[in-house]
Amino acid sequence: IALNNNLEKQISYQSALIAESQYQQALSARWPTINLQAGFQHRDQAPTFTNPAMNIALPAPVVYALQGAASSITVPEKTIKLFNQNTSTASLQLLYPLYTGGKISSMINQAGIGKEITQEEMRRTTLQVVRDVKRYYYAAQLTHELDNTAKKIHRELSNTRDLTKSLYEGGSGSVNKLDFLKTEMAVSYAQSVEIDFAGKHKAAIAALANTMGLSWDSQISVDAPLKTDKAHNAQLDALVQQANEFNPQLGVLKLAVRASEEKINEARSAYFPQVALTADTTHYENGYDKGLANGTNKNSWTIGIGVTMPLFNGFLTEHQVSTVKLQSSQMQSKQKLVEQGVATLVKNLLIEYETAHQQIGVSEQAAQLADDHSDLTSRAFQIGASKPEDMVHASILQAITQGNLLRAKHDQQLNLAELDYVL
Repeated sequence: IALNNNLEKQISYQSALIAESQYQQALSARWPTINLQAGFQHRDQAPTFTNPAMNIALPAPVVYALQGAASSITVPEKTIKLFNQNTSTASLQLLYPLYTGGKISSMINQAGIGKEITQEEMRRTTLQVVRDVKRYYYAAQLTHELDNTAKKIHRELSNTRDLTKSLYEGGSGSVNKLDFLKTEMAVSYAQSVEIDFAGKHKAAIAALANTMGLSWDSQISVDAPLKTDKAHNAQLDALVQQANEFNPQLGVLKLAVRASEEKINEARSAYFPQVALTADTTHYENGYDKGLANGTNKNSWTIGIGVTMPLFNGFLTEHQVSTVKLQSSQMQSKQKLVEQGVATLVKNLLIEYETAHQQIGVSEQAAQLADDHSDLTSRAFQIGASKPEDMVHASILQAITQGNLLRAKHDQQLNLAELDYVL
């Protein structure tokens, strides 16, 4: 239910979709870009070009042929209209990168690694949901059984109090008012412990329902008793190796190291020229067929190669490359640090798991002895061979040993869940 409804898992899935979209964005850098530009302009008046007056000298043969004509011709000043006031244009422009020094490839690789990181994060979230469900489920089991134990002790102490009260009020010389007050206080304390465990059980159930993605007013119950697993026989080295291979937190760091190496390639691309193919075609419409708006100029196209070559930028590229190299080295150190931390965590969890397993064996014997002790003390009290104080102590001892057994069972299951999560 949690894997279907948990909101954190849904958010993680959405993050994976976002990363996929970002990767597709990065892939678009390999494609050419084509842009359409269109516009309309209205001028306050039609632009013109004024050709100044000039004298044009005639060659001697021309003068002789004209028999005494002037040796030069004066051309008067003339104003020429270039185009009308209203102009509309439309152009289609293309830009296609041919060589970027590896920048586009490194950016695509970074986006691909980012997608892998979100996949690891989504897997990590799934594991967290499983771990949290187990944690709250075991807490619900523990508090339920502790509540039952508290009810049992409360009931037994109430019986002891009632019997003590009847003996005291009946004038028995074996008990007095102080004995009755001691049993009354023990009953009150047992009742408060019972209330406390009942409240904690409700809180654990509420936390479990929330992790499962259920509404706040959902009614669920956990009645299954805590179970005991066998001793873990896995070797520590094998567990550490498994964690290094499959732990999602380490997986994210390994991918982050790869991404930092791609950032180095991206920074280095600034050393190389950027080469691109450019092309455009333009249509020009003015409603005028003379001047600049003649038929020849209405449609045109161009194609070319553009090159940008960095020559000097104040050592900016050198420092950028140095920075990302240091960041990559830092990320590798973080990876080693987390690897050591995970190995230590695996070791501690395995130790705690084995310790809990041993505690279960000891606590089971102690709980059985405490039950036998309580049973014998109860029989002795009924025949006057023991005092109410002995009954109270026997019940307290029974509660402590039973609580230790339940705690050991809970710790074993919880440590196993944590170990599964880390591995």
